[in-house]
Amino acid sequence: MAPLNEEQLEQIRSQRKFQIMMAALKVFAENGIRLTKINMIAAEAGISHGLLYHYFKSKEEVLYESLQWAISGSGELFQEIAEMQSGPVEKIKHLVKTAFTEGNSDVFRVIHHLRRTNHDVPEHIAALIERSSKEYITFLLPLFIEGQRTGDIVQTDPQELLEMFLTVITGLMMEGDLEWWGRDIDRKIDLLMRMITAR
Repeated sequence: MAPLNEEQLEQIRSQRKFQIMMAALKVFAENGIRLTKINMIAAEAGISHGLLYHYFKSKEEVLYESLQWAISGSGELFQEIAEMQSGPVEKIKHLVKTAFTEGNSDVFRVIHHLRRTNHDVPEHIAALIERSSKEYITFLLPLFIEGQRTGDIVQTDPQELLEMFLTVITGLMMEGDLEWWGRDIDRKIDLLMRMITAR
């Protein structure tokens, strides 16, 4: 068998790193940050903990890079939604539907663990989470305001309404039963949207 070329080796490294990050998110979500050990992540990924150290220097680095990777898709989703030729309520519905069909509940659970133990969270990880939260608010708040202007979203403090809506979405995502959401999802999202819609 011919030796692998550099492109093939890079593809294998990339796949392995993805495998480790997915495993890390699952283990951090199930055990919390403090109780998660590198060997637990390695076992979930199906590799030796020595191999894991070829990709990451520490548990903190695995956590940061896994979260950064998981959160990075938000910008692309925001761009896709911004380009939609529809009103604010339909754009919000699209975001929610994407979260429940393509999202990873482990990410929400890891962030929840980090927020509960914020005194132990490294500064760069706390900054990453804060930046991500602000990106969601920065993107969604104008949609809520526009929806209020058109009479489609209830008239109240838009920032407060958005924060309550995101809290509900986050809570539902943390439950982790995304398979349940996948069944008859449009009806379920319509019910959820009643929380913010005026009509």
